[in-house]
Amino acid sequence: MRRTALRLVAASAAVVAVAACTNSNAGGGTSADGGFTLKIGDVLPFTGDLSPYGPSLDKGSAMGIDMVNAALKADGLSSTKIELVGSEDDQTSTSAGVEAATKLVSIKKADVLVGSMSSGVTIAIAKSVAVPDDVLMVTPTSSDVGITQLADNGLVFRVYPPDDFQAKALVQTISQELGQDATLNVGGRNDAFGVALVNGFKAEWESKGGKVGKVVMYDPKSPTFDSAAGQLTSGSPKGFVIADFPATFAKVGPALVRTGKWSPKQTFMTEAMQNADELKKIGAQATVGLRGTAASANGGTGQDAFQSAFKSKYPKLPYTGFESSAFDSSVIASLAAIKAGTNDPSKVKEAMLTVSKPDGEKFTWQQLPEAIKAIKAGKTISYQGAWTQVAFDPKGDPAVSSFVLWQWTGSEIKTLKNLTFEAQ
Repeated sequence: MRRTALRLVAASAAVVAVAACTNSNAGGGTSADGGFTLKIGDVLPFTGDLSPYGPSLDKGSAMGIDMVNAALKADGLSSTKIELVGSEDDQTSTSAGVEAATKLVSIKKADVLVGSMSSGVTIAIAKSVAVPDDVLMVTPTSSDVGITQLADNGLVFRVYPPDDFQAKALVQTISQELGQDATLNVGGRNDAFGVALVNGFKAEWESKGGKVGKVVMYDPKSPTFDSAAGQLTSGSPKGFVIADFPATFAKVGPALVRTGKWSPKQTFMTEAMQNADELKKIGAQATVGLRGTAASANGGTGQDAFQSAFKSKYPKLPYTGFESSAFDSSVIASLAAIKAGTNDPSKVKEAMLTVSKPDGEKFTWQQLPEAIKAIKAGKTISYQGAWTQVAFDPKGDPAVSSFVLWQWTGSEIKTLKNLTFEAQ
């Protein structure tokens, strides 16, 4: 059985009500004419530290599902459908994420989970829900190298590069900007995201001849950050690397300013801070001149067209730049299910690699009807996504990743350079 016993969730009455409406396709069944319904559930942060991104990524996922369904209809394959069975808030919290995923899998019978953004939440869901319940999971943005190391039975994939790629991007750019033997102080939030990034960067920086002065990990729920800021600015570092989310840095940044020994112009961060609206809220003193590296959609196809399509479909939502990662997550899982001819995750996971073969026939996200026809004809395809030219390695990580070095001017985020890294 691919489903474990129903877990207890907070609202048991609601659970029973939803359970009565579940689809009979759960468990890999197909209809008499060979069609099936693949059920996808989104687990994303609508509240919490990553809430500025979650709603827009959810719609990116939904947009991908809509486009696959339109392509299936265009190809005369209406007996096969992709259904978004729910969009649940993980609150950027592991416990809430596990509860949300449990609801989607046990009650709404999701075959695929798209999520989450936070690495800690993704790992918790994988261990507690996706792997035990034999459900495919595709995370759009989680980067912790621990995801690569999961005993996941081949069920967990990501379109966003792991932190060892991010560490290489940071080291390369900081070496060029400050010198490869510079002394840096490094800090970050004491959670899966911060710890993985800080440890990965420190190891990579020191292996290339750089020096690390202070390493300061702080509790993101701390009422004040003046003590952490004092430690992080001690000594005479040439620069700083900080791993944080906007909601926390809104408090950490001003504390750093108050030390009188720190400048954002000396500081490098990551994609979590690459959000103009959030940077404006934090204020100029703590942000103008900030630089950072971020995995980029430069590896994707037709980014301008995708952005235009997203804004046209969802004009009231902010465009954060990460929507295409959620879009690709849903699309690649859907194409894999079409290739497998079933919604059974144990078979869909095997097809994830076969629809992302680098040497397969290339089809962009704008050519989904053609891609599906090729799949049904038994051809090997290479899906060229909106976020990236998807190519999974055997562990479910992207084999090639693009990054940018960005800088906040106070009014806009400028791209200073592009970088590309391949898995070793």
